[in-house]
Amino acid sequence: MEPHLSQIPSDQLLLRCEQGDEGASQEIFERYLARLTALARSRLASRLARRTDPEDIVLSAYRSFFVGARDSRFVLQRSGDLWRLLVSITLHKLYRQVKKHSAESRDVQREEILLEGFAVSQEPTAEAAIALADELEAILKPLDPLLRRVLELRLQGQSLEEIAAITMRSERTVRRSLAELRDAIASRREKDADD
Repeated sequence: MEPHLSQIPSDQLLLRCEQGDEGASQEIFERYLARLTALARSRLASRLARRTDPEDIVLSAYRSFFVGARDSRFVLQRSGDLWRLLVSITLHKLYRQVKKHSAESRDVQREEILLEGFAVSQEPTAEAAIALADELEAILKPLDPLLRRVLELRLQGQSLEEIAAITMRSERTVRRSLAELRDAIASRREKDADD
């Protein structure tokens, strides 16, 4: 007797989904829908939540997932990979929405503060931006791909949990990577101070 779909491991569900099993697709959808929606809701700033529905983001993520599954683009290697994959797709969709809405309403991010009658922009000067970009490139260049990706995600404001999901590593590995990055940046500062 075949086990109920709710008892089938996620890698088997993905295989069945790739083969066109509607029941497996429905099980994947139902198994993760509430958690993905809660994740999307928790990551949306209240200002953006008024314009973007977390459920829409999750449904868009599922559409992309099912298209990818139909094309056999995904390979799961260990337990929890399906959840991490769905989180990654959902966060990607969410951040695209954030980027889209930020571009549409630049005035939200470029608000100017009126200080004693003078408008003061919150954006850095061109020289400061160039110096920061040069410094960031010098830090990123010698890093291995995982450390580089962890740093990029952290600079984008991702939490440890999100970075772990996106990079498909454990939170412990991400924590170690961040500690390694802090050490590398600190030693770079010390070297610059000595020069």
